[in-house]
Amino acid sequence: MNPHTRNVTRVFRAATPAEVESGAEWYRDTREVARAMGETYGTSLAQAAGIIAALSPLNSWGANVNLAHRFMAAGGLHTGYLSGGLSKARAILKGDRPLDVLGGLKERNFYLSIITSGAEGVCVDRHAYSVAVGTRVVDVPSLSVKRYDAVAECYRRAAKVLSREYGTDLTPAQVQSVTWTLWRRRYWSAGAFD
Repeated sequence: MNPHTRNVTRVFRAATPAEVESGAEWYRDTREVARAMGETYGTSLAQAAGIIAALSPLNSWGANVNLAHRFMAAGGLHTGYLSGGLSKARAILKGDRPLDVLGGLKERNFYLSIITSGAEGVCVDRHAYSVAVGTRVVDVPSLSVKRYDAVAECYRRAAKVLSREYGTDLTPAQVQSVTWTLWRRRYWSAGAFD
């Protein structure tokens, strides 16, 4: 097992059974948030999940959800967030397919994880990257496709190891969400709440 995969499994193993259960359901719960938003604002689940993903970069989870609500309630915003994210969200709201609009690997994998309740995708944000490298990284280096996939592969391998160990089928997205939850809590006072 490579050291980055070991770092992921080490953080995961620090979770209590309740934390594993809660973290493993995070994307299912997030899908429900997107579904409810879609119902409230008259969009599809895919549109709502795509808008959440488009508005996620440099946003804490709570701010991400609040911004998506504001965006959808207004029928699209033109200010108040990164212009690129708003442009993507507006295109999705108009009916463009989210995977045709979302550009970054993090956004695309976040969307896939939401829409599939964690069955697909590995969202590598700064917390997931930090877990893999074993130290808190505030300024994550630019993740090329190759580097992103190398980190995502750590979560895929960790999911296989942990599935055998825990006697259940864990997806890479579930491993990421469990470790993400623990990592944010561990470094909350240092600003890891976002």
